[in-house]
Amino acid sequence: MKKFLLSVLAFSLALFVGLTAAAQSAGKIIDRYKKASGGDAVKKIKTTFITGSVKSGDALTGTFTQQTTLPNRFRTDLQVGEQKLSQCYNGKSVWRMDSKGLRTLRGTEAKRLRLEALLANSHLRDLAKARIFVQPPVKTSVNGAEAFAIEFNHEEAQTTLIFDAQSGLIRKQERDTAEGAEEIFYSDYRKVDGVMEPFAITIKTAANEWFITIEQVEHNRPTDEIAFRYPQLPNEKPLPEVETLMKAVVANQEKIEALREKYTFKQIETENKLDGNGRVKEQVVRISEVTPVGGRYVERLVSVNGKALAAKDQQDEDRRVQKEIEKILEEKAKRERQRLGAEGDKNKDEHADEERAKFTILGILRLSDVTSVRREIFRGHEVIAFDFEPKKGVKPKTRMEAIVNKLAGTMWIDEEARQIVRLEARFVEAYNFGGGMLAKISPSTALALEQQKVGNEVWMPSYTEVNISLRVFLLAKFNRNVVSQYSDYKKYSIDSQYEMEKPKDGKPSEKPVKN
Repeated sequence: MKKFLLSVLAFSLALFVGLTAAAQSAGKIIDRYKKASGGDAVKKIKTTFITGSVKSGDALTGTFTQQTTLPNRFRTDLQVGEQKLSQCYNGKSVWRMDSKGLRTLRGTEAKRLRLEALLANSHLRDLAKARIFVQPPVKTSVNGAEAFAIEFNHEEAQTTLIFDAQSGLIRKQERDTAEGAEEIFYSDYRKVDGVMEPFAITIKTAANEWFITIEQVEHNRPTDEIAFRYPQLPNEKPLPEVETLMKAVVANQEKIEALREKYTFKQIETENKLDGNGRVKEQVVRISEVTPVGGRYVERLVSVNGKALAAKDQQDEDRRVQKEIEKILEEKAKRERQRLGAEGDKNKDEHADEERAKFTILGILRLSDVTSVRREIFRGHEVIAFDFEPKKGVKPKTRMEAIVNKLAGTMWIDEEARQIVRLEARFVEAYNFGGGMLAKISPSTALALEQQKVGNEVWMPSYTEVNISLRVFLLAKFNRNVVSQYSDYKKYSIDSQYEMEKPKDGKPSEKPVKN
């Protein structure tokens, strides 16, 4: 009986410990960290500048610096012997300089550093506002001490922070990089201006191990925005004047559209609907055939989630496509008549759609500050890249201007082809429709698009990604990640009209028709 009672007691104790750990929600752990790291004192921190010394696993020595500036500037520099590593997010682009050279990061690498920049500046505050999602904690240990690991997600990037169960402070960070898994250990916390800062950092990778001793932490030290900009290297080729280059892109638009009208292609769109934790709760994959018509892209849906549309659904889709084509051609004919003066000045408003693309490109320049103009290699082609962000003191006159004036990002241009080959943009603050009563776009909403050179004559869409957070009528939340990939480009001859035909197999297709 005694052994039985002891077993029951042991089981009950284990169950209690397990339930206690489960009760430690991510929110409670993060709240405890906020209090432990300094509470209200942290709210006064606008900038942080950290300097220290580094010793590598093979006894080489060097220096370490890290600086952050609200809301999202983040830069680290590490030099050990001949090895140098700098990486930075400046609110527009992510760049890195290492043994591979200086370059702008894209894709997963860029998203990961952007996430870390937001975490470092916020001290884990206002995570929902930045669309940073946290996953349930996992009980673990660091150097034998009990701890809780929480994964943070943002735009499909993730990093894990591990919090000490006793102190509540961060003891470790785990992340995956292009070079493999990386671990960062934090210890020797000391209070600076009421904020707990680690004075010992160890970075472990598959190839290296660095021991960093922090010598000084300065809060609210004035920082120069130039420190976060893309570095200018000596002996670079002369760069073009951006406004002149962009005007050339706009002037080349008509020629580009004529070339694009020669190609059809396939679009695979993957829409991920996210839950409150940023996890995918539903995924829809749509495949469409795309045909450029009158300067626009007409999509004809052919399958959803791997299944071809039913016969009746396909017929309905074909009718919709035909109506869209007819409308586009009618609008194009009106524009042509307007150019010839057939309708005089009475329809000047119809120029709005035609000028929209031109405004969007040149409007970015007029409404934005352009910085860090540089040359880069993009998919084997030399391109001109530059960063942009909203210009202060500019008052938008239209809704389109108001939207452009809230965007920051990076643009890549093929100087020779005079075409945009990649664009990244994100809202730096919320945009309200109807004063926010109708809809409100979150400042974390972002988009990216890429083009590829087809037929050695024109850049065509190859990839787009949109991460959107939207609140509708103050109630419904709309969180989506939509990725579209474009392929199977086929060249064909066209005339001025399009209609649907039914080949012998009964499958509708788009066919150019002569007048």
